[in-house]
Amino acid sequence: MTNTRHNFGRLAILTALSLALLACTGVVRAVAETPTNLSKKELKTLSATPANHERLAAYYREKAEYLRAKAQELAAQADYLATQPATIESKQGISCNCTSHYRYFSKLYAQEAKDAETLAAQHDRLAQDCRSKTTQ
Repeated sequence: MTNTRHNFGRLAILTALSLALLACTGVVRAVAETPTNLSKKELKTLSATPANHERLAAYYREKAEYLRAKAQELAAQADYLATQPATIESKQGISCNCTSHYRYFSKLYAQEAKDAETLAAQHDRLAQDCRSKTTQ
């Protein structure tokens, strides 16, 4: 009886440590890959010139690319976890819903990528409008 308890406790600790390590490596990788062209302060203070709109459009395109890659990474992780047997059960006897969490955040990042692409397109249009006004 006690041997089974010890084995289960070791398995739970090992699983928790593995998940924590996986989460930490994902955070470190995410911090290293974030777009760093502009700070938030710079985003707010840019004036309405064609060059600045182009700079903002490039920033949002880079951000969208990063978010799309992150969404694909999370979707792949969800697909992988869906093939694995449930190792941890809650007190209610239900296995962990890790795949649904990964899928949720994958969809969230994909939507944010679409929003960033929309902002990039808007800034491209604004840059063209500024150029046409200065030539007139």
